[in-house]
Amino acid sequence: MSTSEEGASRRAMLRTAAVAGGAALAATTTVTAVTAAPAAAADGDPVKLAQLNDGTSTTTLRAAAGDGATLSVANPDGATLRLSRGSVVSAVPGALHPTVDGLSVVGTDAQGNARRHSLLTTASASMPVPIAPTRVLDTRTSAGRAHLVEGAGDIDRYGRAVADSFMVVSLRHLVEYGYGVLANITVASTVTGGFGKVWVGPYPEASTINWWTGGQILSNAVISPLGWYDKNGVIYQDIIAISVSSPAAVIFDVTGFLVSSPFDITAAGATAAGAGRKGRTGARRGAPEKRDGKLRVRRNG
Repeated sequence: MSTSEEGASRRAMLRTAAVAGGAALAATTTVTAVTAAPAAAADGDPVKLAQLNDGTSTTTLRAAAGDGATLSVANPDGATLRLSRGSVVSAVPGALHPTVDGLSVVGTDAQGNARRHSLLTTASASMPVPIAPTRVLDTRTSAGRAHLVEGAGDIDRYGRAVADSFMVVSLRHLVEYGYGVLANITVASTVTGGFGKVWVGPYPEASTINWWTGGQILSNAVISPLGWYDKNGVIYQDIIAISVSSPAAVIFDVTGFLVSSPFDITAAGATAAGAGRKGRTGARRGAPEKRDGKLRVRRNG
């Protein structure tokens, strides 16, 4: 090995890769092979494939002519490119940095100052996915109560949820591990003034819908988190809880979901849309309690 090959060179190792053309790539993060030993090389020497290339200088590839790729990397059997985490002293516009949350990209603000931004992925972001309005609860009919996993006994013979009822509705037939639901709640056949709440998590102080006398039919739009519910040791995912303070028929129509990916919408939901997976908060009667590191919410009182 020549003396020049003994020097250090900051060049990324491209394993099982094809490199096309020149490039303008400033690499501030070293790309390493799992079992590779460092390759001795001086600045200006070629990158050695299948070996770790150490160096103290930035490797710059200048753009190819025409429509040719600046850099082309391929690996049919594994990761195409891997970035190793390290301390970044100063942010350079255009740089990519692995972080505990995924990947950070450096841009600039209006004054030209470098600013870091996290790239949003299915692990850190959600998106709304609309579906055709789909009725998941109608306390007035037995078919309308099919998705109740709790609260069927809180419906009177007139199809109204009784005062201080507690109903848990499963939306699992429409979505898998969704973050939230977009819906419309309707109350009918009211007896006296009252309010209704839709929630997952701590029992809310605020109401979702209000009415002030008997014989009313009122609706309101709802955006609520989705959660899980423990009933006798059986865990129901993708649920919402509903309660009313005075007797009223309750109708709940879903119009969309907040999900990490459209693929979190199930077959039935996709059919409704014409067109997954996270741990969430649970709902249950009583005071909040923690078990196995997850909050299971119960109604107060």
